[in-house]
Amino acid sequence: MEKKESEDFGPHDVGAMPSTNKEQIFDLIQSHPEGLDDDDISELSGVRPRQQVQQLCNQLAAVDRIRRASVSKAGKRRKIHNFPVEPSDAPFGGAEASWRRRLANLAAATGLPEEVLLDRALEALALKVLADSVDTY
Repeated sequence: MEKKESEDFGPHDVGAMPSTNKEQIFDLIQSHPEGLDDDDISELSGVRPRQQVQQLCNQLAAVDRIRRASVSKAGKRRKIHNFPVEPSDAPFGGAEASWRRRLANLAAATGLPEEVLLDRALEALALKVLADSVDTY
C-alpha cells in the first residue's frame, strides 16, 4: 500500500485513519521496551514541541498505559524515560489496559473528557440495572 507523509501524523497508509498524537506516542513507546526519553519521542514521532510529548506521556502514565521513570546514563544527567507497561505491572493485566485504551479512543473521537464518559456510562448502567430489576418482579 502506498505511504504518504503527513505533517500532523507522520507516515501512514493512504486511506488509513490517522492516529492521535497520544496514540502515536503510545505505539512508539510499545515498540521500544528499552525506554525513550521525551526528546527521543519528539524526534522519532515528529510531535512538537517536546513539551507536548511530556504532557501526553504524563497523561498516558496517569492511566497506567505507560511507566515513567528517572534513568541515569553514563556521562549524562538523569532524564525521565517512558517504558511500556508490562502485564505484570498492570493491576488487572491486559484487561485494564484494553478498556483504558478504548476509553482514551472514545474521548479523542468525541472530544469529551474521560471523566464525563465514565459518568455517563455509569449512569446508563445504573438505569439498565434498575429497569431490569423492575422487570423481574
